Amino acid sequence: MTSAIRDVPERPVPATKTGEGDGMDGSQTPGPAQGQSNYPRRDQLIGLLADAVGSVTVAHPTRVAVDGPPAAGKTTLADELAAVLRARGRYVIRATVDDFLFPRERRYRRGEFSAQGCYVDTHDHGTLKRVLLDPLGPGGDRRFRHTVYDHATDAVLSPPLTTAPADAVLVFDGVFLLRPELLDRWELRVLVSAAPDRTVERAVVRESPVSSRADVERRWRERYLPAQRLYFATARPAEHAHVVVHNDDPRQPIWETRTHPDGRLATMDRNQVAAWIAAYEQAWRTPGTAALGTMFTSDASYRQGPYRDPVVGLPAITRMWDSERDGPDEVFEMTSEIVAVDGDTAVARVQVRYGDPVHQEWRDLWIMRFAEDGKCLSFEEWPFAPEKRAAAG
Repeated sequence: MTSAIRDVPERPVPATKTGEGDGMDGSQTPGPAQGQSNYPRRDQLIGLLADAVGSVTVAHPTRVAVDGPPAAGKTTLADELAAVLRARGRYVIRATVDDFLFPRERRYRRGEFSAQGCYVDTHDHGTLKRVLLDPLGPGGDRRFRHTVYDHATDAVLSPPLTTAPADAVLVFDGVFLLRPELLDRWELRVLVSAAPDRTVERAVVRESPVSSRADVERRWRERYLPAQRLYFATARPAEHAHVVVHNDDPRQPIWETRTHPDGRLATMDRNQVAAWIAAYEQAWRTPGTAALGTMFTSDASYRQGPYRDPVVGLPAITRMWDSERDGPDEVFEMTSEIVAVDGDTAVARVQVRYGDPVHQEWRDLWIMRFAEDGKCLSFEEWPFAPEKRAAAG
C-alpha cells in the first residue's frame, strides 16, 4: 500500500561536516565477497534498496538504518534512497543521528580525542528512541520529532510533533546504528563501507574550508577510527546488516545481501564457505560423525561423482562417511580454493594428498548448495586423479 507523495521538512545538509559523532576503521569493515555480490550501476543500487524497503510488510512505518563511517557515502546514499522512495509515492521521513547529539560538554568530557567518548558519550540514544524510533514502531502513535539538537547553539531542541501515516518510511543515517541499544528498532539495516584511507582523503577534501589536513587526520586517526574499532569489536554490525554496500567507488558500488529482513540467511559469502570447508576437514579428522549434523541438512544429498547416484539423507551420508575413510587418524593434507560464490551456491577447488610419503592424490571440484541456516543442502564432487603415463618401451 502506498500513499500520495508527501514530504516532511528536512534539515538542510551543510556544505561541510565536522565529522562530530562519526568514526570508523575500514580495516574492520567487511570486504566485498567476490562472486557473491552484485556490482550494479549506482541507479540500480538505489533501485534495489528501494525494492528491499518495499518488500517489508509491517503495520507501522518502516524504519531503515543506513549505518557507516564518516565520508563512506552513507548520507548521500540515504538522500538518494529517500528521493526514489518519494518518487514511488512513499511518505519519507529523512533524519540523521547527527541531530541527536549530546551537548559538547558531555561529548568531550573524556577528552577531545577520546575514542571511547566518541562511541559512548556522543549520541542521545534514549531520546532518539523516545521521540522518533519508538513512536514509529509497533504500538507507537506515529507522532514524532526528527531532531532534538541545535548545532549552531549547542542546545536541546523541541520542535513540534509531526504525525506520520502508517505506510511511511524513515530513512535514518549515521554511525553506530547497529549497536545493541538500537538493533531491534530497524526493519531494514544497511551498512555502507569504504577503505579507511579513502574515508580520510574524502574527509580532508570535505572539511578543507574549515580544517587543515593535519587537524582532520588527527581527529580521524586518534578519535574516529579507534571508535569504530570499538564498535566493530563490541557490536559486530556486519553480522546484523541485511545489506552491505561497499562504496569505494561510488559510481559502481558493490551490493552484498547478507540476510533477509527477518534475519534468515539470504546468501553465502566466501568467509562462510571457507568456514564450512574447514569444518568438513575437521570432521574428517575427528572420531565419530556427530559433526555432520551441524554441516548437512537432514535431507541433504551427497554425490561422490557427476555420474554417481546421490546419497540422500543425513543417516545415509553418515554411513557413507564412515565407510569411505580409514579412520580419524588417517594421514592426509588438504588445501582448498574457493572459485565462485553465487547466492546459496559455491564452487571450490580442493586438493587432497594421502599418506606420508604421499601415495594417493586427488584434485576435486566441489559444488555446494546451502540452506538458509548455512548447512549444506546439496554436495557434489568431481574427483580427478593424476594421469598415469605409460613407460617408454
